[in-house]
Amino acid sequence: MARIEGLSSEEAQKILKDVGKNSITERKRVSWLSIFFQQFEEPIILIFIAAAVMSGFLGETLDFTVISLITFFIIILGFIQEYKAEEALEKLKDMSLPTAKVLRDGKLREIDLEHVVPGDIVVLHSGDMVPADCKVIESAALFLDESMLTGESLPVEKKLEDEIYRGTIVVRGNARAIVAKTGMHTKFGKIAQLLGQDGESSIKKKSKEIATVITRIVLWGSGLTALIGLARGSTVVEMVSIAIATAIAGIPESLPLTTTVVLAIGVYGMTKKNSIVRRMSAVEELGLITFICTDKTGTLTKNQMTVEKIWAGGKIFTVTGLGYEIEGKILSDDKEVSNPDLESLLIGGILCNNSDIVIVEEGTQVAGDPTEIALLVAARKYGLNEDFVRVKFPKIGEIPFSSKRRCMLTIHSTDAGKSKRSLLKGALEVVLDKCSHIRMVGRDVPLTKQLKKEIREIADAMADKSLRILAAAYNRNRVKKSKNEKFVFAGFYAMEDPPKEGVKEAIELAKRAGIRVAMITGDNPKTARSIAEKIGIEGDVITGRDFDKFTDKQLSKELKDVGIFARIDPEDKLRIVEGLRKQHHVVAMVGDGVNDAPALKEADVGVAMGKRGTEVAKGASDIIIADDDFSTLVEAIRMGRNIYYNIQKFTAFLLSWNLGVTGLILLSVLLFGGSAAVFLPLQILFLNVVLEDLPAIALGLDSPEKNLMELPPRNPKEKFLPKKIWALILGFGMYMCLMSLAVFLLFAYDLELARTMAFAVFSLFVIFNVFNFRSLQKSTLFTALRKNWFLLIAILASFSLTLLAMYTPGGMSVFKFVPLDVSQWVFSALVAFSVLPMGELLKKSIFSKQAVE
Repeated sequence: MARIEGLSSEEAQKILKDVGKNSITERKRVSWLSIFFQQFEEPIILIFIAAAVMSGFLGETLDFTVISLITFFIIILGFIQEYKAEEALEKLKDMSLPTAKVLRDGKLREIDLEHVVPGDIVVLHSGDMVPADCKVIESAALFLDESMLTGESLPVEKKLEDEIYRGTIVVRGNARAIVAKTGMHTKFGKIAQLLGQDGESSIKKKSKEIATVITRIVLWGSGLTALIGLARGSTVVEMVSIAIATAIAGIPESLPLTTTVVLAIGVYGMTKKNSIVRRMSAVEELGLITFICTDKTGTLTKNQMTVEKIWAGGKIFTVTGLGYEIEGKILSDDKEVSNPDLESLLIGGILCNNSDIVIVEEGTQVAGDPTEIALLVAARKYGLNEDFVRVKFPKIGEIPFSSKRRCMLTIHSTDAGKSKRSLLKGALEVVLDKCSHIRMVGRDVPLTKQLKKEIREIADAMADKSLRILAAAYNRNRVKKSKNEKFVFAGFYAMEDPPKEGVKEAIELAKRAGIRVAMITGDNPKTARSIAEKIGIEGDVITGRDFDKFTDKQLSKELKDVGIFARIDPEDKLRIVEGLRKQHHVVAMVGDGVNDAPALKEADVGVAMGKRGTEVAKGASDIIIADDDFSTLVEAIRMGRNIYYNIQKFTAFLLSWNLGVTGLILLSVLLFGGSAAVFLPLQILFLNVVLEDLPAIALGLDSPEKNLMELPPRNPKEKFLPKKIWALILGFGMYMCLMSLAVFLLFAYDLELARTMAFAVFSLFVIFNVFNFRSLQKSTLFTALRKNWFLLIAILASFSLTLLAMYTPGGMSVFKFVPLDVSQWVFSALVAFSVLPMGELLKKSIFSKQAVE
């Protein structure tokens, strides 16, 4: 069979220009108009509108104008925040666009899914998503999951000339298919459905719940305020205005929206660092993780296999050069060699292989499995070109690799089609068990038990040095499949996939964060142990054979000390997750294959690899690591912890403000009646709009504390706001309330001055108090000056607007302020500054001494 070349790059570009991108129109994004009108559904906006209408009805033109302007300002601010949040979340989808493997210019290339065009030859392997509607032109035991289109749960076999559809998944076998339709012309496009929609984050739900409870309390308090004022002789107009203003000040209306904004910005920040969050609630769960089960290849290691040693014909050959660059040689006793046994092994490595390499000016471009690419690179170093070899020995059949069989077999035509040869490659023990002969000095000789023992000993010695062993064999003149057929052992490759830079440090950081890390690999135990020692993973080794022997109870016991899972089948990962969860671990499972999907779904946080992960694995995951790097996962945990902690901080900050201002109004009405309340309604509105939101959002963008990853994982049973944090909220709220009231009483001889002084003190309280909340436990001395330009800008903006309101003629007229001299400002600043030492006392009394040091 002639080798299929596929389209040329020029042809593909022309077709792409003519037919457009291979993309599906998703659900309509929420329009800016819809977001704008959604603002009017918020209870606080309705209260503002009611206040404006009532002011107009009562003839309070100034109040009506100011409240209307403030209402419009809040609507616009809410619109901008929500629009930006929607924009950030939309950008996340662009980061996880899948890729497809196609033949271009006769070579296998990996391209963006949207660049696939009609006429392309796509290459499909187990776990791949079909990128477009196609017709099968080559197949080997091909089975597809079409459940997303048909609802049929069982895999469907596909043969030559069968149609396959975009979005379906290859669950077994491999194939080549020619693209017929792309984009909206596909069957999937006509259905036009959006897969994998995000659910609402539980943090957002908790924020809404807290806001709802506080709103009810405040509304009751506002009603109580009105009744008290009326009982003390205040007018109905006065008390209704104050009651509405109290409700506006006390209701934490910005809490859910601020949570949405901070969460969206935080998750988008994670995306920029290669952690793509598919399910928003996973952000909260990142801070709960106590155990990470991670793949080795490509996650802990570079996923650039390099053949270092080759055993063939009883000799060991050394291969020079690293990675996928073809510069290098194959040596014996430091000399280049020409050896028929070695050449036979290398040719088999080219043929029993579905990968490809392309030499371009920029270097070596590769597509396919890293292990197979390493075999092609080794052959190139010997002087063999895979294109010539594959034309000479065309493939006519294949039994794909599977994790159960742990080997791959291909059948090739030889002698111009007069005979056939089958080639086998896989795990050493599997291949050796299938062999009766061995190639030695150009001949096939019987493979004795002694020879098998010697081969295993040599391979074990290499495995002890963390080299991965891949064996190969062949069988001449294979006519038909036989379970008992025996092969000729050709030799084995010893290759290494070196650890990635920073992985060892990331594992150490995870340990300090109270997270255990275990490695899962198909390597033999000795290779796995050697690699684990290099990167700092500790613990016992469990093999796939052990799994078959253990009951669930025994496995649960063994998992207490395990650090390495070797020769593990993907199906075993589900048992690992279940066993760890029975020990009350919160588990993150890293996977990339079709068979990893059940474990990824069962895990508390399923993590798929972005580069080598199958579409099945990505679909089952909560987070996709775009660069396939374990260090990125640990960084995602750090960022997830920080996002959750920041939301806790600004929530506590906002609630302390709400409590302080509500308590201040209630006390003043109780003591003096509505006519002598500490704040006028418009002053309360100004405090609420100007001083509340900006510092809170900036607080939500705080960088992580230095010791964040030295703290243990959060307890899953812990409430979003524990009792100690509520004590902190009450403490700060009451302190600001009582001190502001004291200042008001001190200057009560002049009501306008007293109100202005109380307003200045409370404004500065809010500004100074934000520094107390940069850490809920640590001393402000250690956290106040931590870099956060957003917070500095927010504080300056809030204070500048306060000065404008207090010193411009219009502001003084509207809000009834009087100018303060320097001494009064110094006095106000000193009173407000006292909230910082008060914060130190509160933290030390509420939390342990160690927590604030």
